[in-house]
Amino acid sequence: MIAKEAPHQRAARRRGWRRAVLCCIGAAALLAPGRGHAQNLTYGEMKLGVLAHDVRFAGGKEHGVDINPEVIFPSPISDAWIAGLPAYIRWTLQPRGTLGGEFNTGNYTNQYYFGATWTWQLLSNIMLPNDGLTFGIFFGPSFNDGEPRTSRADRKNLGSNVLFREAFELGYRINPVYQVSVMFDHTSNAGFARENQSINDFGVRLGVRF
Repeated sequence: MIAKEAPHQRAARRRGWRRAVLCCIGAAALLAPGRGHAQNLTYGEMKLGVLAHDVRFAGGKEHGVDINPEVIFPSPISDAWIAGLPAYIRWTLQPRGTLGGEFNTGNYTNQYYFGATWTWQLLSNIMLPNDGLTFGIFFGPSFNDGEPRTSRADRKNLGSNVLFREAFELGYRINPVYQVSVMFDHTSNAGFARENQSINDFGVRLGVRF
């Protein structure tokens, strides 16, 4: 028999997730590149992250730390191709193909994902020449080795081994090559299955341009 969440546990999880979503929406609203000065970042990057797995403030039950390697490929859309377009369209048109994984150190759920990343440099020359503040979003499918249905109190009922992944990242570009950032990601089946207990990770990443 699958163990069900108590009403107070379900309410606490929903409150935590709502807070996380509101924080992400607030960050996106404040940092969204709706103004002409935001610069699309289109180059390739390799990233390595250390993430808290299934964080408590978003209703976490699983444990451990996730190691997060990721490759972001250069955008196939050149600056020249979009140069004549309005700024409110231009900032959406240079996604970068992305491939990555989140490998759990505590024998809980591992994930593999691919999709698209959009990243913008919002401010430049903040503390150093050629540095900058960046904001990025990711969307795509993820594949996991977790439990679609389980009675274990320390495992999530994911509903499927194929889920949707969204991520939000705020970074400091130290120079044109190196970047440090904080990232929050959310993985769930978006209600397509009866069980839909999401996994939410939060942590830091180092990016290197190639």
